[in-house]
Amino acid sequence: NAGVNLEQLGISFGYARDLMDNLSVGASFLIGYQTIEIKGVGAFQGFTQTFTQSMIQSGTTQGRSPANLTDNGKDSAWGYGFQVGALWDVNPMLSLGLSYRTKMYMGKFDKYSDLFAQGGGFDIPSSIKGGVSFLASDALRINVDIEHTAFGEVDSIGNPMSNLFGCSLLPLGGTSAEPCLGGDQGAGFGWEDMTVYRVGAQWDAGNDWTWRVGFSHGKQPIPETEMVFNILAPGVIEDHLTFGFTRKLSSGDEFNFSFMHGFNKKVTGPNTLDPTQNISFEMNQWELEISYGWR
Repeated sequence: NAGVNLEQLGISFGYARDLMDNLSVGASFLIGYQTIEIKGVGAFQGFTQTFTQSMIQSGTTQGRSPANLTDNGKDSAWGYGFQVGALWDVNPMLSLGLSYRTKMYMGKFDKYSDLFAQGGGFDIPSSIKGGVSFLASDALRINVDIEHTAFGEVDSIGNPMSNLFGCSLLPLGGTSAEPCLGGDQGAGFGWEDMTVYRVGAQWDAGNDWTWRVGFSHGKQPIPETEMVFNILAPGVIEDHLTFGFTRKLSSGDEFNFSFMHGFNKKVTGPNTLDPTQNISFEMNQWELEISYGWR
């Protein structure tokens, strides 16, 4: 039963101020916390840096089994980053926004240092986002934004599976254990950078009802050459539809409802370790959220 469970929490300490009546800027110090648990990937022990180096040192074909590859329970790490942004109200109907978040520099997952590149490194990639908000009428606001996430700058996420062929264990040969799992050039999920385009609308229907709808699209980040590791993380959805509303009550409290559907996407490609075999996976998502707010 192979699988991965990744949970991430972000805390932001921000400061913002108006530079002019229609221009405001802000900056935040970010604290990150994440946990991960990996199961069922013991078959990769022969491709780890630990196994390879011990085999070379012993001068035999026998290596030491890695202790920090799989099934070690939950591991956690803290980290930090920064974010800056600006909002410009061009006129009463049009606003422009821009924000940039640095890479989140996270501590290493020691319990999985034989799996992830750089001995358990798993930073959170940087992202940049720009948006336009247009007040089409007193009741209707339309928002459009573009966000780019740099998955490739994090080795454990962006390094391709083909790095394993530089591992000295493999038949193709290699002179270094660094491309092996856990090494500084260790194979990762092979995710490419991703750009997502979003459009949304908010309609104030009166009688304390506000309705919202949105759609997003972005080319999924997993190349067809990176199927093996991504059985653990098949994040291939490209299109999402969202819908929701807020109902304000006479007391001032609010009732909120939101719904999201990630449309089904299937990807098929060759098994990197056995090109005669194809691997396919697909994903769709449903999310429902209900909340109540007191004022």
